[in-house]
Amino acid sequence: MRTKLYKIIVLIIISTLLNKIIVSCKEKNSELKMIRGKQVEISADLEKDKDFINEIEPYRKEMHDRIKEVLCFNPRNLSRNETELESSLGNFYADACFKAGDSLFFIQTGNHIDFALFNYGGIRTEIPQGDVSVEHIFKLMPFENKLVAVKLSGEKVAELLTYLENKKQAHPISGLKLIMKQNRLSAIQIGNKDFDKNKEYTVLTHDYLQHGGDNMVFFKDPIELYPIEYKVRDALIDNLKSIDTLSPSLDGRFTNIN
Repeated sequence: MRTKLYKIIVLIIISTLLNKIIVSCKEKNSELKMIRGKQVEISADLEKDKDFINEIEPYRKEMHDRIKEVLCFNPRNLSRNETELESSLGNFYADACFKAGDSLFFIQTGNHIDFALFNYGGIRTEIPQGDVSVEHIFKLMPFENKLVAVKLSGEKVAELLTYLENKKQAHPISGLKLIMKQNRLSAIQIGNKDFDKNKEYTVLTHDYLQHGGDNMVFFKDPIELYPIEYKVRDALIDNLKSIDTLSPSLDGRFTNIN
């Protein structure tokens, strides 16, 4: 655990220093010619290196202050396994990403995204009751995945829907309303309109899934690919910063009627 912590701290220091160099170059209209550095072995012994500890202390304090920043209040514990096909946490996750992604996509293209799909396994932990901090969101989404929009044919969207039908997991979705009967999809709406296999749809996801992660191969080789330079984690943090209280709920966007 300590080895991982020191590795993270070193990376933050490098990133911070590089950022300062780049900013400095821009301000002075200069050209970066050389970066000097040295290799630091990441091990448990690093904790005993007083020079290293003194060097990183200002950055450690800054990181601590940022990671502990309170974003909003959460009145109840939220987990991804609230029900078989839907969770309040997954709904928040997908809706926050959809809101941010659609806004940026509209700025880029003048068009809107039809729906969003992320993976159940991408939600790594719960959000506990109480104050929600930046640290909670880093634990929830520890990866550096960025949002991406893809234009898919109706046939590819049909493959996506079959994937959800077969998996029967609470994958975070937004803009979709799915009803299953006897474990088979019986009603599909995208943006409050019935699914049309002859149409093309723009779907929001993130780069890992777009490359086929979690066997979501239907995202690969889309008709159009629109990278959105915005991390999933940042979309969640910015959304929470804009509210006082987190209050997601189940709304029946994916149900199974037996």
